[in-house]
Amino acid sequence: MNKKKILAVVLTVVLALSLVFAFAACTDDEKTPAAQEGTFKVVLMPKEGEAQVYTIDIALLEGQLNGEAAIMQLVGNHGVSVSWEESSYGKYLTSIGCVQPTEANEYVRLFTSVEKDKGVDAYATTIEYEGASLTSSGVGISQMSVEENCIILIRVDSY
Repeated sequence: MNKKKILAVVLTVVLALSLVFAFAACTDDEKTPAAQEGTFKVVLMPKEGEAQVYTIDIALLEGQLNGEAAIMQLVGNHGVSVSWEESSYGKYLTSIGCVQPTEANEYVRLFTSVEKDKGVDAYATTIEYEGASLTSSGVGISQMSVEENCIILIRVDSY
């Protein structure tokens, strides 16, 4: 074989392998239909009174599997009011629905059942909610993950 034929064969093989790897790289488990089915809960726990529990269909998030998209579902579909501030770390919830800090030392605190989002610092706190162990989030609402059957609990805490 001459050099041109060998080069053509090598380039064809490289092109074929590139296409195979490109399609394999485009498979994202977070975007597969199975990851976008089911429901999860957002619990708003006021300082006094009953918790407000919202069950959200993951399909409504349209592939945005994060806490901010979940909050926007509460605002759009359930009329829940929300206020937040932008920071260098992302959005910081200052109030949501019945979760209203009223004292200078109070703030909105997020808890999650999603393992990879659980806080691991010295300030991390674990609570129980309906038999589920929830840990204060190590990430902000914009970075929180949403997955089937998870629970995001939001309440007022103080320092």
